[in-house]
Amino acid sequence: MFNFKLPEIGENITSGHVVKIRVTPGQVVQKDQTLLELETDKASLDVPSPCDGVIREILIKEGQDVKIGEVMMRMETD
Repeated sequence: MFNFKLPEIGENITSGHVVKIRVTPGQVVQKDQTLLELETDKASLDVPSPCDGVIREILIKEGQDVKIGEVMMRMETD
């Protein structure tokens, strides 16, 4: 099981606001596929999957603030 954490997304950015979650549990995803839309005080951006896998659990909700390094999803990978 792979814990997908919010990656570093820019200098001096410590958190972001989840605008839209683009995947559901059980969904097969490809590397670089957008998992969610995130808004920071500087920009809006798509957060891509770092690998191929299956979404097993989503630990965040739309409208929630998340910190860099916080586990957002659990994925099953090869």
